[in-house]
Amino acid sequence: MMENSRIIRALSRTVGVLLMICVLLGCGDSSEMIVRGDFRDAHTFLEGKRLFFGDAETRNFLDTATVRDGKFELRVKKGKNFAPFRAAILFETGNPAFPYQLAGYKNPYLKKTYESGFYAEPGIMELKLDTIRVHSPKNKEVVFTINEVNKQTAVSFHHYAFKTGSKDSADNRVYNQELVRKHPYSLELLRTLNFSKTSLDAREAKQLLSLFDPNLHSNPGYIALKTYFEYENKTGSDFPTEVALKTTDDKSVSEVLVDSSKHNLIVFWASWCGPCRMEIPQIKKLYESKGANLNVVSISVDKDQNAWKKAMEKEQMPWKQFLLPAGETYAMLDKKYNLQTIPIWVLLDGNGKVVDQHVGYDTGANAVDLKVAALLK
Repeated sequence: MMENSRIIRALSRTVGVLLMICVLLGCGDSSEMIVRGDFRDAHTFLEGKRLFFGDAETRNFLDTATVRDGKFELRVKKGKNFAPFRAAILFETGNPAFPYQLAGYKNPYLKKTYESGFYAEPGIMELKLDTIRVHSPKNKEVVFTINEVNKQTAVSFHHYAFKTGSKDSADNRVYNQELVRKHPYSLELLRTLNFSKTSLDAREAKQLLSLFDPNLHSNPGYIALKTYFEYENKTGSDFPTEVALKTTDDKSVSEVLVDSSKHNLIVFWASWCGPCRMEIPQIKKLYESKGANLNVVSISVDKDQNAWKKAMEKEQMPWKQFLLPAGETYAMLDKKYNLQTIPIWVLLDGNGKVVDQHVGYDTGANAVDLKVAALLK
């Protein structure tokens, strides 16, 4: 009996020591993601160069590391309630015109397929170099192999899609439901539903949303979709009389954007959207030539307010600027104009009626300055 007591006391001390070590080393810390990379060689072109851990939603860099002896480590700490998010790793190119380039990842599920991003989840992700291709001094390709693909990334790499269309609609509904039931935790499927929502029957899309795990109910993407499905668009494509927006000085306003005495050009864009930024010089030309008869308003769908402000400072757009926050106004405008693909411009008359609208950046006769100027005649 005494021998058993000594054994129990010894085990207790051992467990206590292990717990203390675990606390000191951060064992079981679910609030952090660590990415460890190995280039297998200390003489690659990236030796001594910096790598960046980027948030694909906000386009912010969350951590940076320098490659030493062919290895690097990136850490992202998101606090106690770490939520998975779309992420990417970028490297310095040495080219001022394009200072950063995305690293790639070999897809283990689809042959000859490479991905440009993954989902960050708590824990450790180990990367090993698969390929470096130098196409030219300005075009270099880096591809990693992920040692163990986490579950959010695995769904993303399978490239699942919801089946749409009237043909075999009953079978499609069964397939779509089973897809969500199999991966109810998936942020990528939630994102896919967002892109597919206009192609699916509204009742089916709403039902699919209800099948996602309750843990996702606080996710901004889930909330946005729920708001979208619950909003009744009773006014068609007409622009709403008032919308809830944010101003550059961080104020929330209920703004009337349509000037009844002029035509109105509403432009949806974002700081991270290359085509949107390319379109701005065209809008400046239009504003300079037709500003007396045209009310121009830009609405950003940026999730990062600081990125929006930096872009505005750089672009110097002399017309009204607003940020579109998540919520009812976003759902309302998304339902009317489908904000998944930007840039979008909508030309309205003084009553808020749509005269014309266009998706994407264009040049020539379809460039926004020439097309809108022609419509104003």
